Order: sequence, then structure tokens, then C-alpha cells
Amino acid sequence: MYRIILLAAVIFIGCTTQNIKTSDKEVLKTIKQYVENQDYFKLKAYYEKHNVALAKSHQMYYKAIIHNVFNNAEESNKAIELLLKEDLSVLDDTLMNEIYKIKIFNHVNLYEYADAASASKFVQENYSNLNDSVQLENLANEYKIWNALAGAPKQQIVKAEDVRIPMNRDKVGLFNIDVDINTITKNFIFDTGANFSVISKSLAEKMGIEIIDVDFFVTAATGKKVKSSLAIIDKLSIQGLVCRNAVFLVFDDEYISFPQIDYYVNGIIGFPIIEALDEIRINKENEITVPIEPKQYTYQNFALDGLMPIIAVKYENDTLIMHFDTGAASTTLYSPFYDKYKDEITQKYELQKFSSASASGAVEFEVYIVDSIILSVANSSATLQKLQLHKDRIGNKSSNFHGNFGQDYIKQFDEMIISFKSSSLLFK
Repeated sequence: MYRIILLAAVIFIGCTTQNIKTSDKEVLKTIKQYVENQDYFKLKAYYEKHNVALAKSHQMYYKAIIHNVFNNAEESNKAIELLLKEDLSVLDDTLMNEIYKIKIFNHVNLYEYADAASASKFVQENYSNLNDSVQLENLANEYKIWNALAGAPKQQIVKAEDVRIPMNRDKVGLFNIDVDINTITKNFIFDTGANFSVISKSLAEKMGIEIIDVDFFVTAATGKKVKSSLAIIDKLSIQGLVCRNAVFLVFDDEYISFPQIDYYVNGIIGFPIIEALDEIRINKENEITVPIEPKQYTYQNFALDGLMPIIAVKYENDTLIMHFDTGAASTTLYSPFYDKYKDEITQKYELQKFSSASASGAVEFEVYIVDSIILSVANSSATLQKLQLHKDRIGNKSSNFHGNFGQDYIKQFDEMIISFKSSSLLFK
């Protein structure tokens, strides 16, 4: 199964000479490095300790980034508004380009699609020279989505009490839940790693869902681009929980079907719906509890990279940044981990060749198989075995993430709690 990956901006900060003179150079340099490395957990801790050494414009800029990645889009936009009220002569075009990209994601996370389209158009019209051809193509492609959704009402979650949702593993080991749309109940994959929810075209037609025909593409984990349409589902029910105005990507069946193994996907409940639940608890009996009132947690080890959830994972004395993916059967390590621990890896393991088949085609790659590794999240630790470690980057996108966190860690605990309100992930 491939992930639906929409495009996440890799933030590069540009600063004017005037701003550098009014901010502590060493503090500014350190913060810039954390941002460029996408090391948001260290960025947040360092900023909270040293932000007084920054000029006001830099304070607002980095506050906007931190609120954005720690799932507080409203506060991020407030910081941007304050920033834009400053003397704009101290904000160079590179900084303005990036701040408007952050603004796009904030509006998307707030279901303000018309504002997201407007911010995207502003970037394309004013800062095209600061974006390469791939970035411009991505912006234009995403603009089609936000513009098509410009008149859509905001997504809403309705829950009158604590809700319990049973899950079942399908034949490839992915979690499925029952979803009711227009009196038809079907099993959908429940997947925090899916940036958007998805429904097959044949099922959407059977359910009488209006399909918005938009000419845009999304990218699978293999790097292959596939065409998609859109749908706004007025009402879907999951046990006692109701989601209104949910946006779904509509895929032709061939893109989410695997006839060679007799495996067919009806749809995926992705991050925009899951995040809106505020807090979910998944126990060892594969039951999801959605409390009507989320608790407060202080771990702050859960964040967002664009629309992709990420977590802080401890390895020895190091903090790794990893994609968080409940749809992945096992944890995978990426090339930044290899680059960091190259000597240790090459001395202990040998490269092996593998191939992976998906609806988008076959991909060959070389990996090391890591026999055993101990990872920790919040106050929990677990030993994982036989992990694939990719020596080279996957696909065409550069990434600083150390891996993809999967179910092989999750299933070793009685309960997993994800608090979107408190930006915390913990295991019991």
C-alpha cells in the first residue's frame, strides 16, 4: 500500500542585513539550522529559551513556523498577521515567499480553502523566481485543489459522548473501520499517514457522491504521480461520531487495487478527519476510543510536516525525527539515519537488493537489514527487529527525516494515545 503524499514545503530562511544586525547572530544561525534540517522539536525548545535575543520580525516569523508544525494553525496565522504589519522593508522576498507558503498550509488545516488558494496564487505571481520548476509545478497543482474547494463549507466533527470504534486488520495487516455514507456501510483503512482521505471512484458513484472533476495529481510513496478527482462528503458516520463536509480524493479503482493479491481498497480515512477528533486512544484489542473531552499532555513530541504527522523518537542519546504512520506494518529507516551512523551500519551489515510492487509500478532499491534496534517515544521503549534501512533517498524528494514509524512499535503496548490538541504521543 502506498502513501498519499501531498507536497510539503522544505523551509529555507532568508534574512536581511538589517534583521541580522538586530538579532543575535549565533542564536539566529542556530534557529535557521534547525528549520533547514526540519528538526522542529529542537527548534521549539531552543526558540522558547532564546527568542528574546531575536528582533520582533524574527520572533514572529519563527513563532509562525512553530505554531504551524505543532498543529496550531490559528495562532500561526496570527503571528503572520503581526509580522506583515511590521516594516516590510526589513522582510526580504525569500522570507516573504516562505511565510506565504506557511500561510497556505495554515488555511488548509483550518479548512479555509479559498484563503489557501489566494495565498498560493500570491506566491506564484510574486515569488516565482524564488521557486524552482518542481516547486512551481507543485504550487500550481495544489492551487487546483484549493481553488476547486474554495466554496466548500468547513469540516465539522460532531460527538455527543465518548465514542468506541472497533478496528479489524485486513489481509495485508492494515487497520480498517466501518464507515457509513448515504446508508451504505463499507470498511475503510484508518491511516494517520494518509495526508487526505480517499475513496474509490466506483464506490463514490455507488454511494451517489458528487465527484468534482479537477485535473490534478498526487504522488505515491514510490514517487509515481497518479490523477485524482475530489469529493465533498456531506455526512459520514463512524459509530456514534459524525463528520460533515469531509474532503476526499477520488481515485480510479486501478490506483488503489492490487488484483495480483486479490486486495481492493474502498477508501482511506486520513489525517484531516483523524486530527479533527482532537484525541484518539487505540488499545491492544484494536479498539479506538475518541473522548468527548481530550486530556492535557506535556510531551510535545508530535508535530506536522505540511500535512504529514511526525514524531520525536529517541535512539541512544539522539533524537530522531520520523514520519508517523499507523498504516505502515513496520518501521523503516531512511538515508539520513544511514548518513549519521554510516560507520556502525557498514561494519555490521551488508547491502541487499529488494523490489516493491504497487499499483503505480515496481521499484528496486538497496537496503540494510538492521537486526535489532531499541527506540523510545515519550516514556516508552521497545526493541524492533529486522528493520529495512534505505541507503539512498526514496523517490525524488529530499528529506531530513530518519524514518517512518510503524505498527511494529505500536503493537507492543496496551494503548497508544495521540493528542492532536496537546501535540503529544504516548504509549501505555
